[in-house]
Amino acid sequence: MQRILILVLALTMLAAVPSLAGKVLTTPKTHTIPVYQVCAATSDCVCSAGYVTSTTPVISSAPGILCIDPGGPNWPNFVQAAQVCGQAWTIKNVTLVKVTPPHVQCKEKDGVDIFPQHTVTQQGTPNIRLWWPLMYEIPGTTFTLTILYGTPNLFDDDGSGPNPPAWVHVEQWIWNVEATIETLQQVLELFHELPFGLDEVPLISDEQLYETLQAKLAAALDAYDAGDLATAAWILADFELEVMDACIDESPSFPNPTGPGTGIANSEENPACCKLLIDVEYILQATGIGQPKK
Repeated sequence: MQRILILVLALTMLAAVPSLAGKVLTTPKTHTIPVYQVCAATSDCVCSAGYVTSTTPVISSAPGILCIDPGGPNWPNFVQAAQVCGQAWTIKNVTLVKVTPPHVQCKEKDGVDIFPQHTVTQQGTPNIRLWWPLMYEIPGTTFTLTILYGTPNLFDDDGSGPNPPAWVHVEQWIWNVEATIETLQQVLELFHELPFGLDEVPLISDEQLYETLQAKLAAALDAYDAGDLATAAWILADFELEVMDACIDESPSFPNPTGPGTGIANSEENPACCKLLIDVEYILQATGIGQPKK
């Protein structure tokens, strides 16, 4: 299975293992992998997509899920020594740290930050959450899995070196939540298909608005691919303004493709509108589209 997640290296856990004091500790071996919030439902991206349909999918864009597959109670899938024939190892500690960064868009709603900056730390093999839905994770969020393990013999197969052979080893897996114009198109498609509220009105309930927003993203992508960053920035800024104008707090009382009460859901439970705005802002900064030319 593909393993995917995100940021912050939580090595403070080493202090929690006093029995290893004074033993040789080598350079951490770090693996950094991008993950995305959505995946085409027709693809075979199994774990990263959340599910795979065997027939025609009901939705064409599936919510992404970050899944960690330990491969057993001793986490062999994430331990370098497990890949070496005849090399024994013992897990000393497992820590997962999720860090959600601050952002500039949609900071407050009724005095409550919908996407607050925060850190979640889980420690100990049985306490690590293995499945993390990504649909409402904001770009820049990171998941860092740190495995501390020992070997009975001096073992040298670790991070960038040169390293002395060691008895204590650190394996780190970092998953970064990313966003691109292409994935934003998929997020938009997903929000157009998923229900909002008991009446099952789509999160984006205005058909004409949906088509307009997708057209803007397609034009922005064309401009970006052509190297015209100024035009891409202008189109994405216009996209942001249109999304802001379409935010609605309440689910429409009935499915209504166009008309009063339709728009983009922006409740605390379904903050689709804010999610789109945060993704756009991230894309502007991460791609350099929003940066002035020097």
